Amino acid sequence: MIKITKPKLSFWQIFNMNVGFLGIQYSFGLQQSAVNSIFLWLGAKEEMLPILNIAGPVTGLVVQPIVGAISDKTWSFKWGRRKPFFLIGAIMASICLFAFPQSPSLWFAAGLFWILDVGNNMAMEPYRAFVGDKLPDEQLSLGYQMQSLFVGAGILLATGAIVFFQKFFGAEEPEVIGVIPKWVFYPFLIGSILSIATILWSVLKTPEIPPSEEEIKNINEFNKGKPSAFVQIVGVVFILFSLPLLLGFLIGKQYPALFEDINLWVVIVLLICAVWFSYLFRLIRKNTDNASIKKFADVLSPFLEVGNAVKDMPKFMWRIAAVYLFQWYALFVYWQFITPLLRVTMEMDTSEATAQAATMSLTYNIVTTVVALLLVPLTVRFGGKKVYALSLVGTAIALFAIPQISDPVHVLYPMVLFGIGWAAMMGIPYSMVSKIVPQQRRGVYMGILNMMIVIPMFIQTISFGPIFKNLLGANSVNAILFAGACFVVAAILAMRLNLPKSKKDTELDVEIPEI
Repeated sequence: MIKITKPKLSFWQIFNMNVGFLGIQYSFGLQQSAVNSIFLWLGAKEEMLPILNIAGPVTGLVVQPIVGAISDKTWSFKWGRRKPFFLIGAIMASICLFAFPQSPSLWFAAGLFWILDVGNNMAMEPYRAFVGDKLPDEQLSLGYQMQSLFVGAGILLATGAIVFFQKFFGAEEPEVIGVIPKWVFYPFLIGSILSIATILWSVLKTPEIPPSEEEIKNINEFNKGKPSAFVQIVGVVFILFSLPLLLGFLIGKQYPALFEDINLWVVIVLLICAVWFSYLFRLIRKNTDNASIKKFADVLSPFLEVGNAVKDMPKFMWRIAAVYLFQWYALFVYWQFITPLLRVTMEMDTSEATAQAATMSLTYNIVTTVVALLLVPLTVRFGGKKVYALSLVGTAIALFAIPQISDPVHVLYPMVLFGIGWAAMMGIPYSMVSKIVPQQRRGVYMGILNMMIVIPMFIQTISFGPIFKNLLGANSVNAILFAGACFVVAAILAMRLNLPKSKKDTELDVEIPEI
């Protein structure tokens, strides 16, 4: 068998491959700019915003690595490896986006938010791995910066839609507590359409690279006797979380005060989860010859694959994790508290503050769209580490400046620095990691990289409510300044990201025709 390299793809082939990210990121753009406002309209207090956002990190923590592990061990000659997962995720997200602005109550919206995040995360991780599967190493920077471009474009469209519809359809609409303004429906309707349409474009335009005969043989051997991918996903979620949630509910019934402090109850459930996960992992590892436990392990194989991958994870990824801890904690603080901040610094109502926050998001995402591909030659010349760290410093400066500005136009200037930082965050770490992880485990490691995003977000959702209320004086100005300080720490840690020399290209034992 002749070893050959992956063919280089043209600019437009890489472009078509990444179009689906437009719909995914439009959805995330609505989450950043409108979902917290919907919670406020439906009666949520500001200190409740972090815990209401817990759906994002929990579903990301569970869904992304498990779907990544399953997709690594999947191949269908009709549907491919990654495509089925992000197509199903897009359909789920599309349905939820249509229904979300029609939520009748706060807890209905919070529940729908969970389903929306499951769909988005199911689409996100296989898409990251999909690009790594297709491109040779020398085109990975271009591929992931193209993703960064669509990250900016998707969020740009989402925030632009919010600004447009609020200005022309909602400016005269009075605010009523417990009622979502009618103008909010239209940006979500556009998102519902884009979510499925853009994914279908990439699915139909970009064929997946077939695995070699040897890899197919290994995949079939690995999956022999195991349940279907759908059963594995449902089984893993049920087995991992049913007991901790049941025990958490029983503890809450025994001590009702815990339900009054939902953050404390969530921490208790998390501790139960940690003990339960550790027990399951050790039980399976120590009883590989037990037939009953082997069947149990077959259902949990994605969970075990993630655990083994973390155990074998390169040191470089642990350093990325340290940067991500502060970077993503800060970003989640910004997205949750920028609207409350503007209600204070610019004396706006929630609709006006939502539109102003969307205008700021629109500004930084225009910058992201413009500079995303310009970062490629900069990272080649100066190194990803330096460009990334400097971009994080710029983001910190932006966050220190925003609370000091009360003019709705002048506050857009710091968003230029924010946009450069966002472009770097969405591209450079992925291209770095994709070069050092093995091809056959790229899906699970991209899932783990996304775990490094959602774990800080998860920590933020359960910790920042009490921090905001008790240490920051329930002051949204202090919240944004706190986020800026986190970015300074992230920039310092980013200077430790020394990328080892990698192979120039990736060899495959299969002939790949030019597309």
